[in-house]
Amino acid sequence: MNKVHKELVKVTGDMTSSKERVKQHVLHSKNSNKKPYRFTLLSVVLTLCVAGFILVQLLGKETTQTTIWFHETQLDHFERITQMMWPNQNKEYYKEEAYRSYEKLVAAYFFAESLGITYTKDELETERKNFVEQMEMLQQSPKNKAFFRGVEPSKYVDVYMEPLLPMYTARTKLYAMYKEKYPTFYAYKGVADIEAIRYFQMNFAEQATAFQKENNIVNPSSTSGTSLVGTVAKVESNAFLFIEGIIPKDFDHMTEEQLEEKYEQADWYPVLADFPVEQGDYITLHSTETGSIEENGVVRKYGLLNDVEVLEPDVTVELNLQNEQEVAEFLQDMPWQRADYMRRPPDYSLQVEGVRIEIWKGYGGSLYLQKIGSGEIKLSSEKAKKLKELLGIEES
Repeated sequence: MNKVHKELVKVTGDMTSSKERVKQHVLHSKNSNKKPYRFTLLSVVLTLCVAGFILVQLLGKETTQTTIWFHETQLDHFERITQMMWPNQNKEYYKEEAYRSYEKLVAAYFFAESLGITYTKDELETERKNFVEQMEMLQQSPKNKAFFRGVEPSKYVDVYMEPLLPMYTARTKLYAMYKEKYPTFYAYKGVADIEAIRYFQMNFAEQATAFQKENNIVNPSSTSGTSLVGTVAKVESNAFLFIEGIIPKDFDHMTEEQLEEKYEQADWYPVLADFPVEQGDYITLHSTETGSIEENGVVRKYGLLNDVEVLEPDVTVELNLQNEQEVAEFLQDMPWQRADYMRRPPDYSLQVEGVRIEIWKGYGGSLYLQKIGSGEIKLSSEKAKKLKELLGIEES
């Protein structure tokens, strides 16, 4: 039995006293040798039944301790935190968000355990003291009165957080490990959480699903985010620079600064063991979060991901023009507008007078064009048909 299971017994309850009473009853029945035969036979039957009951209790206790990692009392703790952070939401929202936080913590514990991370009693006690101090600070604000519901901070920690201390302690050490693993990546905690959740769902999904059903938690693990297509511009030891929308050939004639200026979605993502990438890879990734941080006056944008697929580099067709001057004249007086993000790779790419132009097929025969330094324009089906003729693009 591991340490977190022992802590969870404090919530689920100890059955030692119940088993002791059953044991004494069995012993008493066995020592009674003055009853008639019919009572002796009945005693044997009862003894076998009670012995079986003891076995069930013993096995049941071990099963409880090794399968119940979630409990309503601790879920209530996370609901209170969620309500305090995001007021005026509905009940379903609070329960689902609370479960996500709870599952993230449980996942971090078991993932840390799988990596050989351990902790001591002193570290648990330190974690407890830290939480008591945090609760005391929280209580000082009158607006947090509803959070405690009349319970003192130390008592709150005992009731709601004591079984969670091994998990919090393990997660703290897991984060420290990932800080060393991703020294130049700001969101290293997010990387640890993503890999922990993946590990947990692969190994303990059945237990988690059972708890969700018991508490009417709907779709708690739905993944938000968006799929992006682009090219890996640079790879460091623990992160890679991803630029949405560009094709690998763009690197032949543009500097990194020019690329970042054109494509605002130039973010650093972590290199994950399950999704290795190389510089120049044309990929689609599922981005779950993006943000930015300023370091020494330089804003560095980053993102988190949970899936990467390497695409064939010829998904975008490179057009080699034989009539470049004619195409340039056609595009000369176009009313270019500010470009929006395109969530898929361009269908065609070409250079006109040394400037990259990318083309996407639209509905009804229309075309979308993006030109570096100029912006974007949508061509109606009529104008698009003429450009297609100049470029040698066959109508589909």
